Amino acid sequence: MAGKPFTNRKALVKNLLFLALASLFLSGCAQLIRVEQPAIGNTGGLAAGQTIGQTFVAKYNGLAGIYFYLYPQEAGNGEIKLHLRSTPQATQDLAVSANTLAVNAVKTPGYYGFFVPAQAASNRKYYYAFLETTGSGEVQVGKAAGDTYLNGASYQNGTPEDAQLAFQLSYSRREAFVGLGIEALTWAGILAIGFFLFILPGLGLFRLLWPDWGGLAWPEKLGLSAGLSLAIYPLMLLWTDIIGLHLGAIYAWLPPLAGLGIILWRNRSRFKVNSFPHFNLQSSRAVNVQAPWADVAYIGILALIILTRFWAIRSLDLPMWGDSYQHTMIAQLLVDHGGLFNSWQPYTELTTFTYHFGFHSAVAVFDWITHLSMPDAVLWVGQLLNVLAVMVLYPLATKIGRSRWAGVLAVLVAGLLSPMPMVYVNWGRDTQLAGQVILPVAVWLIWNILMPKPSVAPQQRQGGKWDSIRMWVLGCFSLGGLALTHYRILILAIVFLAAFWILYARRDSFRLLLRRTFWLGIGGGLLFLPWFIRVFGGRILQIFAAQMTTSATQAVESDPQLGNMGNISTYLPVLLWITLFVVIGIGIWRREKATLLISLWWFGNLLVANPYWLGLPGAGAVTSFTVLIAMYIPAAILVGAAASWLIDLKNAMPQLSQMRPRIQTILSLGAAVLLIGVGGLEVRQRVKDVQPSVYALATRPDVLAAKWIQKNTDPTARLLVNSFPAFQNNVVVGSDGGWWLPLLSERKITVPPIIYGFEKDPWPGYSKQVNALTFAIQAKGIQNPDILLQLKERGISYIYIGQLQGQVNSGGPLFTVAQLLSDPNFHVVYHQDRVWIFQIQWAP
Repeated sequence: MAGKPFTNRKALVKNLLFLALASLFLSGCAQLIRVEQPAIGNTGGLAAGQTIGQTFVAKYNGLAGIYFYLYPQEAGNGEIKLHLRSTPQATQDLAVSANTLAVNAVKTPGYYGFFVPAQAASNRKYYYAFLETTGSGEVQVGKAAGDTYLNGASYQNGTPEDAQLAFQLSYSRREAFVGLGIEALTWAGILAIGFFLFILPGLGLFRLLWPDWGGLAWPEKLGLSAGLSLAIYPLMLLWTDIIGLHLGAIYAWLPPLAGLGIILWRNRSRFKVNSFPHFNLQSSRAVNVQAPWADVAYIGILALIILTRFWAIRSLDLPMWGDSYQHTMIAQLLVDHGGLFNSWQPYTELTTFTYHFGFHSAVAVFDWITHLSMPDAVLWVGQLLNVLAVMVLYPLATKIGRSRWAGVLAVLVAGLLSPMPMVYVNWGRDTQLAGQVILPVAVWLIWNILMPKPSVAPQQRQGGKWDSIRMWVLGCFSLGGLALTHYRILILAIVFLAAFWILYARRDSFRLLLRRTFWLGIGGGLLFLPWFIRVFGGRILQIFAAQMTTSATQAVESDPQLGNMGNISTYLPVLLWITLFVVIGIGIWRREKATLLISLWWFGNLLVANPYWLGLPGAGAVTSFTVLIAMYIPAAILVGAAASWLIDLKNAMPQLSQMRPRIQTILSLGAAVLLIGVGGLEVRQRVKDVQPSVYALATRPDVLAAKWIQKNTDPTARLLVNSFPAFQNNVVVGSDGGWWLPLLSERKITVPPIIYGFEKDPWPGYSKQVNALTFAIQAKGIQNPDILLQLKERGISYIYIGQLQGQVNSGGPLFTVAQLLSDPNFHVVYHQDRVWIFQIQWAP
């Protein structure tokens, strides 16, 4: 009898396993239905001899059907059938619906499905589906405006319309899940490459210069290694460029392999014959009964963060908004030249490069290993850095909170409870994000370098000088790399130095602080110095000088938006703002000096961003937006560190501090489950933070049009694209997918990347010439004879209107389809979905 319960338990497990597998198998019969375009504003007719259809991009494997919203119109004996094709121009069907729908069966408005054999590899594929009717009768098909769906358009009798049908897509659940499993393996590969590139180099350098790690926990080591790794690549590109070396893919392989070699060498004693290597993840500081559950919570939360970051971009063809375009071009140029460059050919006419390039270095090394398309590389590296930007907060939170739980809570706050930095993908704010991967690590190192150490006996000082030098080298690397990665974020690090001096400088420590600060500045400055000299070749220092010499009154008058911080709940949720201020108040009341330091640091950052509050010049050198979208950093660190107060409370209460280890384990397990559960509740919201319908510039129809341009136009062809003035009319920027054409089609356009406002003109008056065309079209219209003459003089032979038709962030297009169609000077040579290409017909 003693064995019977065990036998029953085994049988129960087998039965449950069988039921789970059977359910998964049977789920293949069920359909996964996803709404694509639900809006209905008007209708289109479908009768005998007519067709109506829609182009779209599938989001999963196993496309098995399309639902269209139909209305009854005229009874008859007709039947409706669906055809699925690869493009609107294709003449062969990929599939025909197995079912037909009788016209008389459409009795009430609603979605009616048409089903095809499951298309196994449909994920991210472009399709054209259309309905045709045989026999008598008519139905109406619901549709809406053209901007309600990004990746296609409706077609009436094979002709594209500026509209979208209301439709849903159906997938084989089994095929969709298998496809997601394969996709998960791809994600695992991306993570492995990310670990190789953005963890191993820093991990090896730390292990070389700081062998014992000071008893840090493994998540602290990962966070510190990430920031230092990202700092290494731009430094390598800069200093090899100085001696004339462009190493190409060696930049990608050398630092990680060197780091791996150092790690193996440092652990060589563990690799003995007949001895299995044992890696102890516990630190001497963290060996207690709660530490494993804090690690479990960290791993669970980190997995959720990775899921949100990767899922949000799985359907994107290109990075979003204007900054992404220039980032992609710079990264492509790094790869093209095998390192740093000056000429921006063949994509645009610029001849200097003085912009910070840390993010672009990371993309380039990623691309050298993966050989993905550059837009895909930018998307993946941006999201990898979005994960790392959260991980690097763990060491600072743990330093202040003196507990692993502080680091776990900090990661939860920044990764899942705050919309920042998740929404950076909307704006392509990747360079700032890269800077904010390095910033917390630089701050952690500065703090440890400058913090006055307690006096020790002479016999205990052995190695102390060398330890200080090693830490100084790490600090110099982080500051030098940060300076090359983002100029404004470097200023935030300098503000931390100032805050540290305010709180810690005393008469007895003044000289020590001064000496350490001086050498830290010298070391980081020397690493950055060659690039600083190169920056003189552009306009960045001129712009900075103008900002520093413009009075507060003049700055506000020229840009009234300087004082507008917008709705602060867009940066952090209201509850998190309240929690942050409460934590700061309690920390000050408890005389937590570290809490005061972080608070003073970010108050100083706000002052630097708003110097006119004090009547000082310098407005614009750092913007309020830069600081506010980075507020997740102090919020996560301080709220996370507050977890230590609960531990202090437990230690202060004998009845709690003397709990049995089993009870402490249960409480720790409960805390881990609670934190993972709270994070899980926020996953859907974080995914919703990414909004392609608002921020995408180019979509699949633009990609297809670019391929047509590359195939059907002369390589010297130049295209006019939609644009609008930005930044107080100092530059013009693109407002639809036409801006991406130099990268997608290798053809020149009229709008260079926005960086042209910072670089030196390739010839006198270049910037004014670029801006003048947009200003002139705005003032006179595209059909004006003077504009036509300008287009001819500039060698512009085509006009491009993208899928989003010049509406992105612009307030209105520079020119419209209707204007071009009404003028005989413009001849349509391409029209698919909402993309139009016109050739300019010059009069003899």
